[in-house]
Amino acid sequence: MKYLFFMMPAFGHMNPTLTVAEELVRRGEEVVYYITDDFTDSVKKAGAEIRVIDPIFNPLHYFQKKHPEVLQSFTKPPIHLMTQYMNEARLRAHELIDQVKSEKADVAIYDPMCVWGKEMIYTLDLPAATFYSSFAFHKEAPTLQKWVEQHLHPEEKQILHLFTVAEKLNIVSNPKQFQYDAEFFDHRYAFVGPLISDRHVTTDLPLDRLNSQPTLFISLGTILSNAEFYQNCFEAFGDTHWQVILNVGPRTRTEELDSIPKNFIIRPFVPQLEVLKHTDVFISHGGMNSIMEALWFGVPTVAIPQSSDQPLVAERLTQLGLGESIQPDQVTPEQLRESVDRVSQSETVRVNLQAMSHSMRKANPVQQTADLLQSLAKQQAVV
Repeated sequence: MKYLFFMMPAFGHMNPTLTVAEELVRRGEEVVYYITDDFTDSVKKAGAEIRVIDPIFNPLHYFQKKHPEVLQSFTKPPIHLMTQYMNEARLRAHELIDQVKSEKADVAIYDPMCVWGKEMIYTLDLPAATFYSSFAFHKEAPTLQKWVEQHLHPEEKQILHLFTVAEKLNIVSNPKQFQYDAEFFDHRYAFVGPLISDRHVTTDLPLDRLNSQPTLFISLGTILSNAEFYQNCFEAFGDTHWQVILNVGPRTRTEELDSIPKNFIIRPFVPQLEVLKHTDVFISHGGMNSIMEALWFGVPTVAIPQSSDQPLVAERLTQLGLGESIQPDQVTPEQLRESVDRVSQSETVRVNLQAMSHSMRKANPVQQTADLLQSLAKQQAVV
């Protein structure tokens, strides 16, 4: 059987799918990714085939080329520019139609945010499954709808249709107990949980040092950069008992950071899974993929949501007693210290994390997802 993957070219969207692709390949299936050059190495390591597409399909490249001021501000793009990107990506998708048609795929898997992938799938009427890297969204789910009404601007609500698609199979890479309004999602939704596997990443980080003292891992993800936040972290945790790993992302120049404490190790890229294995507390932007990885390893988290779905993720983390959250405009060295101390010392958080991690691992998400996709492909073959 042959499977095509159309995903948003971003770590939080791509990484969970790679574990499934690797398992499908191990089972003798053919897996193909249509992806920008940024992720070719990762896809190759998973054993899948690659069809390299124009960088314009990656929103970061799109904005770098057409609206570089957006990336320089380190904030999320205005909604009208996101709409502009999606419209152009949708149009450009038709340049790939003949190539995709020639694949003669049995199933196409797409990220609801990957508008160009969805455009090709619907144009060619391919058998499809969705892959949600965050919460599944349903227009009748009351908690999610209330949040939308309270927090999104009218123009933002216009693109919510992206997240309300439902195919015969909809894979959600978070567990059902983490999903808001889970009872409103029918049998078509599979809440498999986080998809974790070895990413075969090499690192120069002295991981052996992380076992000798409590480790605090800090990361706002791979896109955002915030020198003021990093300075708050220096003041909060510098010269303390913590060994701090700080991921500043590729767009931060470490030489521009003032007075880096001796107990900080700073990198533009950190192999997150490897570091989380040695982490006692995680300070995160609250991206779903990062939070799921932390829960998998039972690491208490302090989430500082920056944009998109991150406030919802942070709120759910707090509701379930798995960590805390701090609003970005309320971050101070004192607040950071107090939150980290609380989650690291809380017996309630420890017990909740232990239960969540055990439940996730017992579900065997990678095997479960591969089984579901193979079953869908076999059903389509019969039809």
